[in-house]
Amino acid sequence: MTAALDPLLCWKAVFVLSRITRSVFAIFLICQCPIASAENDRWWPTQSVPKSIVRTREHGEPAYKMLVQSVAGLAAKAVNLSHGNEMVWVFNDNEDMELWYQAFLKRHPTITSSGTLTPWELVKRFSERGIIKGYLLYSQDKSSGQTSAHRAGMDLTLNVATSLAGVLDGIVVEESLENEAIASGLTRLLDVRGKSQSWCFENYKDRFHRRLLCAQDPRISNLRDLAVAQQALTLYGADEPMESAMRWLEPLSPIAGWNGGDEFETTRLSTIYGHIQTATDWCMNLPVLMSGSDQETAPVPNQFDPRSIDWNDHRSCVSFILTDGDNVQWFQSSFFHGNTSFWNSPNRGTIPFGWSCCFASLAQLCPDAMEYGQNTQKPNDEFIEWGGGYYYPDLFAKSRPNQHELLARHAARTWKYMQQTGTRIIGFNVAKADSEAALKAYETIASQTDDLSAILVFQYAPYEAGAGKTFWVKDSRGVEIPVITARYSIWENSNRRPRSGTPAKVAREIRDSAGGNTVRHDWVIVHAWSYFQRVPGPNETAENLPQKDGIVRGGVRGYEPALWCSERLPSAIRTVSPAELVWRIRMEHDAKATRQLLENK
Repeated sequence: MTAALDPLLCWKAVFVLSRITRSVFAIFLICQCPIASAENDRWWPTQSVPKSIVRTREHGEPAYKMLVQSVAGLAAKAVNLSHGNEMVWVFNDNEDMELWYQAFLKRHPTITSSGTLTPWELVKRFSERGIIKGYLLYSQDKSSGQTSAHRAGMDLTLNVATSLAGVLDGIVVEESLENEAIASGLTRLLDVRGKSQSWCFENYKDRFHRRLLCAQDPRISNLRDLAVAQQALTLYGADEPMESAMRWLEPLSPIAGWNGGDEFETTRLSTIYGHIQTATDWCMNLPVLMSGSDQETAPVPNQFDPRSIDWNDHRSCVSFILTDGDNVQWFQSSFFHGNTSFWNSPNRGTIPFGWSCCFASLAQLCPDAMEYGQNTQKPNDEFIEWGGGYYYPDLFAKSRPNQHELLARHAARTWKYMQQTGTRIIGFNVAKADSEAALKAYETIASQTDDLSAILVFQYAPYEAGAGKTFWVKDSRGVEIPVITARYSIWENSNRRPRSGTPAKVAREIRDSAGGNTVRHDWVIVHAWSYFQRVPGPNETAENLPQKDGIVRGGVRGYEPALWCSERLPSAIRTVSPAELVWRIRMEHDAKATRQLLENK
């Protein structure tokens, strides 16, 4: 870290090390050398538990949403520094969010409720306690174009204000609310209207947290509480200082939010500097939900026992695995109850199915969501860790001098969370599945594990490019681990691609390649956002729908299209869990070694 050290980061490092009775010298070193903290298992920052929580309903006006987020962030920061004991919960009508909140309170029964306040009542409450020192004045973004796009002429002064809120202990106030702020007795700390993100970075970078960066569209209020609480630099867009900030940020740091624009380029930029994208731009109340998570150990759910496989059944097998499990905000806000396409499908459990998930991050950010998934899991449901964050292993840290060492470190800490959460298969999105860089990355990842079942790989474009090819790498014990590429993808309007398209088309492709005397064991990646309509019969394009209004046309996505595909398969091809598929591939590859592993389980 250049110039001044972050006192909160150093205090947390000392606290963690003192708990495990390290030497005073080691404590001193970690404070002076923040890169050492990247070696810890956790990559998200910690948050202390409050003594009380005050609630406020999410306001309809963007300016008030932004204001409340900054109040919540300053309250959380004060709890971390022992300058306060109360945090803010922002509620709306999201069913899942309230479930996690009630579960959080159940785990922390000593936390008291302080009632419900309006935005300005919140400001008064925390101003009187000395937690809010004033306000930062910004102007609203009025650019035209879609949210999460890189729009021409964006006003990014909200991000400047958000970045400085945690540094200067001020709330963010849009210029139309300034008179109300003055009437509330607040003092203007800084007018950032007309100030650029580059100005903010160059003048204050020695005061920002160097292990967290927030990327957020200035239209979106969500997640700014976390950025303020942790004194994180908040940016948006492809222009500078984004790349300079990625270079400045300590390796192995999470990128909170989402930087929009082209997905591959956005993720490539953070990847090459050794950081982890997280898809958290619509998350809410993370400071509350993550508080105390560093003191907890997640329960390990029931795991698949490969000794239960009927090895006398020699039929071809196929597994279906859903995409986008790295998406933290989805699991926090709508995956479990939001609609009937995913976990809330009335038919869930009918066939074995792989649910890609972000349990390694949820264990740190929202353990109650993760535990809900574990507790409501049916026998045919299987969770698969989706990368330990979103990055391309074959491009990881390529702009750092120690890229393989950094990938190994993140693989090791991801594996520790996988052991805690009971996941034994990990999936990755790669730039090119069979490149020399990808093969080296697979070796590096596997070498940091000691009981990993498999690595699943899909290429960024197209997902099914690997055609089911399997590579073999060794774990830390010298045991061979399969790296299995996706052979098929269920994806809307992609019937022109081989092995991709509607459920009907993919079912026919599976029958053609794994029928008769040919025995294959493959997996299908199911695009989470592709709408289809169920149309029986041989027409392979009939299930396609225009995606823009797919839901209005009665389209469904996720679990149901995979079920339709499975139902079109003959009895000679079985739908199995990803774990069974993996162990069958391992048995075919080396029966002797696999039997020995099973005997030792």
